[in-house]
Amino acid sequence: MNVLFHSPLLLVFILLSLSQLTFCNTDADATLTCEDNQFKCMRRCIPISWRCDGDYDCVDEDDKTDEANCPARTCAEDEFTCKSGHCVPMKWTCDKETDCLDGSDETDICQNKSCTMDQFSCGNGECIPASWRCDGSPDCANGQDETCSSPTCASDEFRCDNSKCVNNKWRCDGDNDCEDGSDETKCPSVSCTVDEFQCSDKQCIDKLWQCDGDPDCNDQSDEINCSTNDTMLCSVETEWECHTGEQCIHKSWKCDGDEDCLDGSDESQCNTTCRPDQFKCDNRDCIYISLKCDGYIDCMDGSDEANCPTPVPLCPSDKFDCYKNGTLCIEASKLCDGRKDCENFADEGNELCETNSTTSAREKFANPCNLNNGGCMQTCIPVGAKNRRCECLDGFRLVGNTSCEDINECAQWPPVCSQKCINEVKGSYKCECMSGYYPEILKDGQHVCKAIGERPWLLFANRHDIRRLEVDTMILQPVVSDLHSAIAVDYDYYNKVVYWSDSLEEKIMKADMTEKGETNGTGVPVIDSGVKTPDGIAVDWIHHNLYWTDTGYNTIEVASADGLMRKILVEKDLDEPRSIALDPRNGWMYFSDWGKDPKIERIGMDGNPASRKAIVKEDIVWPNGLCLDYASERIYWIDAKLKSIFTADLDGSNVHRILHNAAQILHPFSLTVFEDNVYWTDWSSEAIRKVHKYTGEEYSQLALGLRAPMDIKVYHQQKQLHSPNKCGAANGGCSHLCLPTPAEVNAIGYACACPDNMVLLNGKQCEASAQRTTSSPLPTPPSKTDSPNNTNRNSSSSHGVTSGPTTGAPTAQPASTPKPVVTEKPNVPINPNTPKQPEIKPISTDSPYDIVTPAKNNNETVIRKSTESPVGTVAVIAIAVVLGLAVLVVIIGCFVYRKYTKRNIKSMNFDNPVYRKTTEETVRIQRDSALEPLNADSMEV
Repeated sequence: MNVLFHSPLLLVFILLSLSQLTFCNTDADATLTCEDNQFKCMRRCIPISWRCDGDYDCVDEDDKTDEANCPARTCAEDEFTCKSGHCVPMKWTCDKETDCLDGSDETDICQNKSCTMDQFSCGNGECIPASWRCDGSPDCANGQDETCSSPTCASDEFRCDNSKCVNNKWRCDGDNDCEDGSDETKCPSVSCTVDEFQCSDKQCIDKLWQCDGDPDCNDQSDEINCSTNDTMLCSVETEWECHTGEQCIHKSWKCDGDEDCLDGSDESQCNTTCRPDQFKCDNRDCIYISLKCDGYIDCMDGSDEANCPTPVPLCPSDKFDCYKNGTLCIEASKLCDGRKDCENFADEGNELCETNSTTSAREKFANPCNLNNGGCMQTCIPVGAKNRRCECLDGFRLVGNTSCEDINECAQWPPVCSQKCINEVKGSYKCECMSGYYPEILKDGQHVCKAIGERPWLLFANRHDIRRLEVDTMILQPVVSDLHSAIAVDYDYYNKVVYWSDSLEEKIMKADMTEKGETNGTGVPVIDSGVKTPDGIAVDWIHHNLYWTDTGYNTIEVASADGLMRKILVEKDLDEPRSIALDPRNGWMYFSDWGKDPKIERIGMDGNPASRKAIVKEDIVWPNGLCLDYASERIYWIDAKLKSIFTADLDGSNVHRILHNAAQILHPFSLTVFEDNVYWTDWSSEAIRKVHKYTGEEYSQLALGLRAPMDIKVYHQQKQLHSPNKCGAANGGCSHLCLPTPAEVNAIGYACACPDNMVLLNGKQCEASAQRTTSSPLPTPPSKTDSPNNTNRNSSSSHGVTSGPTTGAPTAQPASTPKPVVTEKPNVPINPNTPKQPEIKPISTDSPYDIVTPAKNNNETVIRKSTESPVGTVAVIAIAVVLGLAVLVVIIGCFVYRKYTKRNIKSMNFDNPVYRKTTEETVRIQRDSALEPLNADSMEV
């Protein structure tokens, strides 16, 4: 009876429930209508092109209809067939990224994958280049490539206690080369010579370096108990003398916020008054006013980014203000949706939202997302009972209120990939590496490309030698020793030749290398005349030519690899040409100029003026270093005054500053880039440093105490990729030089050129010009005295005598016009403390001794007797006395002058101290030239 009483009520409830379910399903299906170019999922529409493409695009976990009942597909030969039947590129297999929906591209095929002869098997199906085995850096995911015994040192190497190998000649030399100090233990006692000073740690240095303001002893004992030198070495009108170091700087640099003196005395005791174009930091430093409130910390105390005027925009009326100050505005549809859109939870606060945990069945049906996905293209989020908001999946952005479009991750900065980036139109991207590189995915998900081959070196000039530093292992070895003043360096990888410039010798040298990077210790001249200050050199490894900049003559020149043919390419509109980089595959040459109009330019490698263009002219002051990243097709440069590293596309567009740090970038000289890092030499810190080439992060120092690190290059086969020689086997039909050109300037790809003392007749053949000289023409160094940015442009000659600045404006001459050889007499600056040398007057022609010739290698005067006729005794004695006195005066004068120049060699009187103090300072070689301090005596070379 009780059951019968309740049966009608139960029946009514069941009927009502069924009717509501039927109503819901029918209504939902009826409202979902897709366009002809769309595929109809269960609850949304997607582009028809996404049907059967290997990805689940219907979004909902229970909806995979877009990949159901797909026709069987035959994959191409270069594709891998997933178990699901889909196809992915074969090169995507076993790359540690799942590309098949079922993950089969990273499972079975990888475990059964066999490595080639030049690869090492990690044991888990992973293959790496065999050269990476036991290189000190784990490359296998399981670390099997580094299960090695300690490395065996060569016969000419010393094994440190930490198993590092260093050159035997660095044993007991006073430098901590092992990094654990073991190369400096159990060393025999050292006795210094009479002309040397013994440091407290028994190290020997030149006695002249004692109390010169520059610590040369490792313990700095050479600068203890020193008396002040009252001799004024700087120009009173334009310069300020640092407290120690006999260093001169521009007066305008005193108390400007930058420590230009090595001892920092120019920024001490400053009641700083910044220039009108500068901002005064709270610590009294001065920076350019353009750096104020630019988003980067330029003041050491960060005061340039404090109290910056920030606009306080009010949120639009249709948006919610999270902080009531306009700093964060969100869509009104995001309010009270259970998600934290405001960091302070203001969009979900109790005062704003009404919480109600119970919702009727009818209110659930009223959820707008149940009707055609709320009109959203991808994800619909219900907001309350009647509203909704649309969102997009990862890799997409919302367009309008409902549509989603793909985000091109490959156009973002910093780049998401190390080298190549392939954007996929469905919210994803794929990273690939160039040929010659191996892809890796780090633990943090970062994609990197590692070069296949031997471990890269850092090849750098260290003033008195050329050294190599193996990346990661930190093994430092000499390449060429016993040099005078090595500045720039480059190499030809496939011919195994290293080139370097010597500013003291005024030559460009080369030496053959072995596979291990060793040389026979000697070099031969490639260019031994007509060069003055060859700051930068670059090797065209494809067409076998050598390029260099010369800031002494303000020219850019090219020569054949053997130096027999040479030509001036650029000599107009150059003020201070510094660094140079080549792209021989595309025919472009890049160079920096840090003169009164600083810029970075590019020009065809044939020097065609029509191809010349300044590609960087803004935010640039002292572009000391310049290099190219062939993998990412970008140019990098380091600015010594702005303390920054920049990068741009090869045409100068899309400039990005990747690092701005006054503590990490002190006085940089050169930089180079390889794989994912940029390396630079820092003259002030005497170190090599590196950061990530895109983010400027991961800062570290690779080597310290290098004394004088100059130019730096990465030595690796991937830095000099094989490419067709545009001139071909017949040298392009050119009789002399064949130079590559940009295709957009010259479709042929090359141009014939003649040495400066020849002319081009028919575009191919050269013949001697009518004004041909007997030797290679030398350009005349232009005057700098008229430039307001230059004060004393003295340059060291090959004999260590500084020549004074010339007067008058520089005269530009066409490159094809030969320039006569002019032997200039050294212009020795007058020292008031040096006695004036008497003039040697020629002997009367009536005397039988009628020829007076200065000797070549000394200060004596050679008298040639032209006749055997008798001479009076009195005349002979008189002549001998006069000549003897003259020779004595000359010797005394030279001695006094030598003493004076020894104390004056550290004067820095130039606009760019980073450059000038390194390339124009004369040096002296000690017993172990590979470890010489930077400063030395030019008169004893």
